[in-house]
Amino acid sequence: MKIIFLDIDGVLNCESAYRNGECQYQEWVWEDGRIDHYQRFCTRSKELLNKLIDETGAKIVISSTWRHSGIEFMKKVWSMEKMSGEIIGITPSMRTKGIDIPRGMEIQHYLNEMGFTHINWSEKEQQKNIDKSGVENYIIIDDDSDMLYRQKNHFVHVLPSPRNKDGFNQHYYEIAKSMLDKTVIELNYTEVVDNKENI
Repeated sequence: MKIIFLDIDGVLNCESAYRNGECQYQEWVWEDGRIDHYQRFCTRSKELLNKLIDETGAKIVISSTWRHSGIEFMKKVWSMEKMSGEIIGITPSMRTKGIDIPRGMEIQHYLNEMGFTHINWSEKEQQKNIDKSGVENYIIIDDDSDMLYRQKNHFVHVLPSPRNKDGFNQHYYEIAKSMLDKTVIELNYTEVVDNKENI
C-alpha cells in the first residue's frame, strides 16, 4: 500500500483559486436533514492530485484540520469533488491542554498503529517491517512544515502563499510522483549511499 497524508488548505485550496472564484462554499443536506458545507477545491490542483492517485494507486489519509469534521464528512467531500482513490483514515488530533503537537507526530502515530516504523540501520529489517505492515511507501503533502526529521524524504512541502499562490501545482506533482514511484528503502537508503559518494 502507498499512502498520501494530505493537507487541504493551501494544497487543494489556494490564493489564485480564491481570487478566480473556484473555491466557493458548497452546501449539501445529509439524509437526517443536517446542512453541511465545505470550500470547493482548486480545479488544477485536484486534477493533478487525481492524476497522482490514479498513476500510483495511493490511498488517502487526511491530516488536514478538515479531519476534525470526521471521516464521513471527508468521504462526502471527496465524492462531491469527484476525487480519485479512497480515503482510508484520518490522523489523530494529539493537541492537549492548548499545546500544539507537530503534525508529523500525528502522522507517525497513525503509521505506528499500522505497524510501520522507520528502521535506519538495516534494509533487511526495514523490508520485514514493510511486508508486515503493508506500507510500501508514503508521502506527506502539506503547506505547513512541522514534520519529523525521519519524514524528510517523504515530505512534499507545498510552499504557502504568498511564495506560492497555486497550491499543489505541476512542480509539486512531479516531486510527489518521483517519491511514490519508489519504496521506503529506495527513498531512505539510496540517499545515504549518494551522500557518501558526494563526501
